[in-house]
Amino acid sequence: MSGRFFSRFLLVTWMSAGPASGAQWTGEAGIGLLATRGNSDTESLSGKLLLDTVRERWKNSFTATAINSGDDQGRTVERYAVGDKLDYHLSEHNYLFAALDWEKDLFGAYRERTSQVIGYGRHLLTGPVHLLDLEFGAGARQTEEQNTGQRESEAIGRLGGKYIWTVSDTSALAQSIKIDTGSSNTSTEAITELKLTVVGNLFTALSFTLRHNSDVPVDTDKTDTVTAATLSYAFGGR
Repeated sequence: MSGRFFSRFLLVTWMSAGPASGAQWTGEAGIGLLATRGNSDTESLSGKLLLDTVRERWKNSFTATAINSGDDQGRTVERYAVGDKLDYHLSEHNYLFAALDWEKDLFGAYRERTSQVIGYGRHLLTGPVHLLDLEFGAGARQTEEQNTGQRESEAIGRLGGKYIWTVSDTSALAQSIKIDTGSSNTSTEAITELKLTVVGNLFTALSFTLRHNSDVPVDTDKTDTVTAATLSYAFGGR
């Protein structure tokens, strides 16, 4: 099945089960900024938006992130990512999902990548202190190489998981991992994030992101890491 099929499938399903009257929704928006002046001029800007919508058996999760960094020699990091994931709960612990992810990295191993995956997930721990989800699925991935602009499409398998530990009323630790494997490359993304409430719905998020590709172009690192601190605001009934 082609990537276009999965994209249309997710769009049509989201339209039938997405935000509507009576739906419960939550979200958060954050921004981080770092700038230095003097012997060297550097600046870094990051942004993040999360939005979850729940209606009956359906849950839609939208994410968008952006990172832009540079110094007096020019840009050194510029990356954008958007994802949408739709869950349909079969029971309290079991669900089906369809996910669409897009990313563009002007300085990474690959310039642009899109993936479409459908699969099965299970809530292994349901809280209130510990939450743990495990997912596996299959789909398609389209990739554009950074240096040559060559495009490649392939079938992939996905294994993913997410763990959240609510340490206290004002702090929580989250760990997520996503592994997409195809015939040409296996990509891994692991994110560790600590959230600390400042006041009310305002909180600080400290995160460490690791991205690894098993096969990359010549003179390109296989692993990228990003450490970020953002000030975020939670909204929509959190």
